[in-house]
Amino acid sequence: MSWQTSLPPEAALSPRRSGPFARLGILLLLCALGLTACGYTLATSGSSVMGDGKSTLKIKGVDNPTLYPWLPHSIRSRLRDEIGARYLAIWVDDGTADYEMQINIVRFATRGSIRTEVDTSQLYDTSLTIEAILYEGSTNKEVWRSGHLSYAERSEEVDEKHASGDLITQVVRLLADKLRNTF
Repeated sequence: MSWQTSLPPEAALSPRRSGPFARLGILLLLCALGLTACGYTLATSGSSVMGDGKSTLKIKGVDNPTLYPWLPHSIRSRLRDEIGARYLAIWVDDGTADYEMQINIVRFATRGSIRTEVDTSQLYDTSLTIEAILYEGSTNKEVWRSGHLSYAERSEEVDEKHASGDLITQVVRLLADKLRNTF
């Protein structure tokens, strides 16, 4: 006795049936090709207010009206990292640059609550509002202004400096997003 499996004639002529995941993959591929045909690109490959990422940028200054001396350094270092990661410009620390940025800290507030037995705060409400002004390096002419950028959060940390770390990162990301929006 021989066992032989035979397919119905219509199944033998039809292409291999695909599952719903393969169909979804093909649909997504077609959508991606359609978007690129329309000129859509990833945000990281587009230009910014400073051009195509080959311009140089340095910080003109950070105006800090708060009582936290570590705040300007934290903003500056996170901004340097974000500008470099997004290829918005080439960061320079001194000398001449194509663009210079002034950062004004409009408001920084932190409030500790839920104290322990030794009277240290465990929960912090922090908020930060900044404004950035971009100047052309050779003429010192204002070319762009961010407007007020704000972020607030509640976190469990050991002190105000640690509580504001993610907060500063989020505000700097908002700033980098605004630099990318050229419309």
